[in-house]
Amino acid sequence: MGSELVGVAEAVSALVAVCVFYSTLKAFKASSIPYLLGIPAAFGLLALAFIANMFEAIFGASLARNGGFILSVIYSLLETYGVLFIALTYARRTRLKFIGESFSIELAIPSLITVLVVAHALIFENLTYSFSVPPTMELSLRIVMALSASYLVYETYRNWTLTHRPEEGSIIFAYAALFVEQIGFVMSMEWFPDVTTFLGYEGRIIGLLLLLGLCSVSVKKDDFTTVIKRLGLAALAH
Repeated sequence: MGSELVGVAEAVSALVAVCVFYSTLKAFKASSIPYLLGIPAAFGLLALAFIANMFEAIFGASLARNGGFILSVIYSLLETYGVLFIALTYARRTRLKFIGESFSIELAIPSLITVLVVAHALIFENLTYSFSVPPTMELSLRIVMALSASYLVYETYRNWTLTHRPEEGSIIFAYAALFVEQIGFVMSMEWFPDVTTFLGYEGRIIGLLLLLGLCSVSVKKDDFTTVIKRLGLAALAH
């Protein structure tokens, strides 16, 4: 995909992510459940990531070498944090063994991933002439996001098997689309980059639009109960 198309895709992604952030922030602030604020925080991070990559795609040619590299790193890390924060919020809700029990562990997971991935890139990649994220770093972070998205599909499907409400089942497809996004971007590193990059952006935008619909369509102001149910966060720990 050309830089102009990438810039447009990132701009659309950022706009939808901001809308999801706004919709979930209102609902979860009204819910007075502190850990659920991880959802709007995650979409805020995703919006910042997409904005960073939009600027890198549009102005990459005019940016200094280090500027483009830094924006790429910011984009990759922020998107990873965003997807991780969503997954960790679901883990906290369902008490996924020890992960959902400790706020310190939740903070340690993204910190540890960052240290390991960055250290690996510094040791094994030649960053002297890098204009973007090193391939091994990008692949590692995409795998982390794919695993997080697959967990979200599993967790929301498991919740839906308890409720069998169609509107709550839609969240499964939203996270499945985000999983497709990661698979598309991973494949673009080796096979058919134009087609698979398009697949990645299509999965991301469809997933975000589904999430926006779930959080805003037919939802009254500060109706946190409906939003939480639609996102599959209302089921009892199981």
